[in-house]
Amino acid sequence: MAVGQRDAIYQNIKGLHIPAILRWCLISLGLIGLVWLALYNLPYNPRPWFDEGEHLRVPKTLVEYGKYAVWSAAGFRYFGPTIGVGPTVLLPIALVFQIFGVGLVQGRAVILVYLGVVLALYWLYSLKLWKSALFSTFALAFLCAVPGIELITLGRQVLGEVPALAFFLGGLLAWWRAGSKDTPQWGWIAAAGSLWALAAITKSTYGLLLPPILVTLWLANKFYYKVVGWDWRAFALPAVMVVGGLGGWYFIILLFLGGGNFSSNLELLRQASGGSAFVFSLNRMQSALKFVVGPEGLWGLAIPGLIYGIWLGRERTAGNLRLAMPLLFCLGWLGWFCFASVAWPRYAFPAMVVSSMFAAKLIWDAPKLLLKALHRPEWRVGLQVIVGLLVAALLVFGYATQVKETVKVDDGAQRLAAYLNQNVSKTALVETWESEMGFLTEHSYHYPSAEMLDKAVRRYWLNNSIAPLAEIYKPENLKPDYLINGPFSSWNNLYPASLLAEHYKLVGTFGDYTLYQRV
Repeated sequence: MAVGQRDAIYQNIKGLHIPAILRWCLISLGLIGLVWLALYNLPYNPRPWFDEGEHLRVPKTLVEYGKYAVWSAAGFRYFGPTIGVGPTVLLPIALVFQIFGVGLVQGRAVILVYLGVVLALYWLYSLKLWKSALFSTFALAFLCAVPGIELITLGRQVLGEVPALAFFLGGLLAWWRAGSKDTPQWGWIAAAGSLWALAAITKSTYGLLLPPILVTLWLANKFYYKVVGWDWRAFALPAVMVVGGLGGWYFIILLFLGGGNFSSNLELLRQASGGSAFVFSLNRMQSALKFVVGPEGLWGLAIPGLIYGIWLGRERTAGNLRLAMPLLFCLGWLGWFCFASVAWPRYAFPAMVVSSMFAAKLIWDAPKLLLKALHRPEWRVGLQVIVGLLVAALLVFGYATQVKETVKVDDGAQRLAAYLNQNVSKTALVETWESEMGFLTEHSYHYPSAEMLDKAVRRYWLNNSIAPLAEIYKPENLKPDYLINGPFSSWNNLYPASLLAEHYKLVGTFGDYTLYQRV
């Protein structure tokens, strides 16, 4: 086929227009699909688990006892869950509980609202970056399809990742608006700082990482971009607001919500904060790097996408100074994740979400980049078709994987809760490390301490020379009436078979949970 014929075909393809009604039908189908993924099987997938149970018990305790804490047979515990996720999540859930009653679906519904905000802000911010509604739609579809990020899955659980990301993306939009004129707009800078402070209150990692990222951005402007008007104050204000917001919240917890004196509360706060924020382990570094560059990390496109983003932002302009903020955020956050964290995939979540914009842009521009590199303009139609088919295959695979996971039902926790409610007295002492059971029923539970959780993390993930937890923790001394061995305690082998055989008899098995009664 001659070059002229290929050009004619390309122009004909390029000139095709999808009818407006068909375009809106496709968008509507996509939105319906996202809503289905978010809502279908909500009470049972994912099953309630340790972290979610810890968080849910705070608003439950607040509604039932008027205390910002978690209640158990040992009394009120004011630290741990109350700092794992901020009041930006727990107070709205408490309000929903107050109005609609305490329940798992009611709590998860609040996170679904945050998920909707994240999807809208992501689309708007990518539109700000590259001025294309079509690209923004593609970037959003790409983000939701990547199995490793698990945006929809995290948006169906009472965790802090999605709400904190909503505040951070809102701050990015405000930061973009702050540089929309020749000089920085201080109102928008303050708005960005306020939203980033809320992100830090929601998940404290933002409070640890955003200030040094803003300092790095200031240095980048001082020595590279040199945009007039953006002096140190424009970067210091949001950094101070982030530190002040998180510090102020911790001060309120220590002084007013801790249930004890300031010094004892400070020690409890230190114990509850330990474990996984800053660790240095070659083994965890390898796992983190493998995640970031592997198929779970945006199908291997996270780092290439960021490199392409740096290339796009290489010119010294005010617009590229604003573009440098999400780039430095991703690089700084992933640097911490890979070299100074315990490397749980959830810890990389915000950086991977923002990185997906640049990975999507790399895919979007791939045909143009390949044509430029190959110097074969007559291949442009073929390259576009090939890239389009590959991307379509990835999207179909990603969504099919999520649909397959979403339809699974795991109701073991609910079946165990129903059995306890019908057959076990509320006054019986139940030993367990499955905190979700303390949310699902009103029984008197005894849990291992926060210090035990820190030991579990270090022993399992960091290979520290800590004795097996079963040698340290002796629940038989409490003589509990019942014992629940579930996914979390099994993961830690907290209740070994020898203990169960000696002191307990099997009552029943409910999915991953096993109930024992003391003999």
